[in-house]
Amino acid sequence: MARWLTASRTARKVRAAAEEHLPPHLGSALLTRDWETLAAHAGTTSKDARLAGALVGLRAGEDAAVVAALPPDPGEALRYLGDVARWRLGTLAAERGDAFAEAFGRLHAADLVTVATIQKSGTHWMRFFLTNYARALAAPGVERPISYPQLQQEFYGNNRWQVFREAEPYRTPCALLAGHGVSDVTMQHFRHDVDPFAFSPGRKIMLYRNPLDYVVSLYHYTIKQRPQRREEAAHPRDVIEPMLDTYALHYLTLDSYRDDPDVHVASYEDLKKDPGARFREVVRFLGLPLVDDAVDRALALSDISTIRAMEDLTGRSMVVKLDGYFTRDGSIGQWKQFFDDADVGRARRALAAHGLDLDAFTVDAG
Repeated sequence: MARWLTASRTARKVRAAAEEHLPPHLGSALLTRDWETLAAHAGTTSKDARLAGALVGLRAGEDAAVVAALPPDPGEALRYLGDVARWRLGTLAAERGDAFAEAFGRLHAADLVTVATIQKSGTHWMRFFLTNYARALAAPGVERPISYPQLQQEFYGNNRWQVFREAEPYRTPCALLAGHGVSDVTMQHFRHDVDPFAFSPGRKIMLYRNPLDYVVSLYHYTIKQRPQRREEAAHPRDVIEPMLDTYALHYLTLDSYRDDPDVHVASYEDLKKDPGARFREVVRFLGLPLVDDAVDRALALSDISTIRAMEDLTGRSMVVKLDGYFTRDGSIGQWKQFFDDADVGRARRALAAHGLDLDAFTVDAG
């Protein structure tokens, strides 16, 4: 639970600042690009101050100064911002190698599409849909579903942050959508410490899920279905506060993009309730040709039942090694099987500490 506990510490700082009636906290400003607050707190006295300084410097075009201010061990987020500066200066290849610099540039291309999500919010569903839509546009009669390894290796397999931190290789994307102005379809989750998209061009599809189902789904994915971590918590209620602290920090970043014309925000619940309409909105947003039969085929090839059938066939989880399947339960309102009124009250208070109202989310299939 290390990352949830780290996010929880960040959340406590934000709450303490609010309780003391201080100006907007630096931690929140790092997530929402509050440039005035970032400039006021930029410096070298803490990790957050260094992040603020790098963001403000990059915004002002002071790339050389950003690189010069990097400490010896900057950490992932600050290292990434330093790489942005080096990329813009043309010195990234000398520092990190030609292959990394080329991948970094391609993953910051203006014609890139990024599926940017809070975890367990339909990330892979959207990736499968866009890949299958590209397939259906190129071959209208396509009927064969693809596996997750095929999506990764043969179509659109890049997780941007994993490439930036050199945890995964850069995968050259297929060219199916290149003629329609899309060089790659990538994915990336939000971070609790900094907005990872502040200097990332290209269109973004940002997805979120209701907080209660998020906790249940993430508990199963990260704890219950992993034998080496199963003793960390016996039930989803055991991780309500730390998981919702992380959720709230990610949601703050997502919510700050709602008015950005290059960003399409959608909830998992809306996608589930009317996939035909909602995925057509995505096609229009990306400027792709809208072909109704291609949408219908892509939805069928990307449906959870189709992916689950492939998991059944192989006898293993499609994404990572788990006890059970990745496609565990895609329903809305599954939290009712795990949480009572007291649990919901705890969730409500955890969200309220960040200024979020549980009632603003769709928590029931209705």
